[in-house]
Amino acid sequence: MPENSWGRIRWAASRSFGTAMLVPLFFLSLLSPRAPGSEPAPAGRRAAGERPQAAAPSARQSAAAFPLNPGTYWIYQALVSWGPEGTAVPQEKLFDWKMEVVRTIPREGLLAAVVKGFPRDLDRAEGNPAPVESLIVETGGTKFYWIPPASLQAALARLENPGDSLDDLLTDDRIFLDLPLSRGKRFCNTTGMIRTDEFYCWVAGQPAPADLADAKGVPPGAHAAFPVQFLTTDDSTSFDFVSGIGITRYSYQVHGSAFDTELRLREFHPGSP
Repeated sequence: MPENSWGRIRWAASRSFGTAMLVPLFFLSLLSPRAPGSEPAPAGRRAAGERPQAAAPSARQSAAAFPLNPGTYWIYQALVSWGPEGTAVPQEKLFDWKMEVVRTIPREGLLAAVVKGFPRDLDRAEGNPAPVESLIVETGGTKFYWIPPASLQAALARLENPGDSLDDLLTDDRIFLDLPLSRGKRFCNTTGMIRTDEFYCWVAGQPAPADLADAKGVPPGAHAAFPVQFLTTDDSTSFDFVSGIGITRYSYQVHGSAFDTELRLREFHPGSP
């Protein structure tokens, strides 16, 4: 299919976030990444000076929910659109995009993963975007925070310093995933949590069967995809999360502009523990 035609046919998932779908009961058993007997950490920010609670190795859930072992990588088909304000015919580019786990830094109660090519690298992208390194930090196997490239080196210095208590490193502004997901679950900072609308907070939608038939390396069997969305008055960000695989779809649009990013998983390659 020509690139310009493909660009007009956006993945339906990014345009139908709130559509309710029925999921068989046996399928729902796949949705929770929690290990037996484990519970997610309570919502909200940790008190100043409080250290993350250590998790027993057998209770770690990152491998089951969001694989972050070194060497893990994902290949996406990416489509980015851009152009000057008011343009009627935006420019488009279709290409493969790789996200990979470069290395990990274990700390008590958390795991930090240096990743190259996080989907947000493509927000407002144009021409020839290049992947850069950023940081995903997992706490307790349930909460995942993203630290952008501009803050990477400072964060790494703190993580590699055993004497740093990491106070204020993992703020609610940086959370992007809070497991287990359920329809209507919200996670964001305090200001967003008290809003009565669905703006300025991550909101999970209705799970649906994951469209991964053409994706290589995906474990066999049925998979549930949870859509998660963050809306602002200026832009919108959404992604699908599949337990055991990670982010399988990503979408970013700037309202009233030509900037549009769409990613869809083509290959998944887990690294060795």
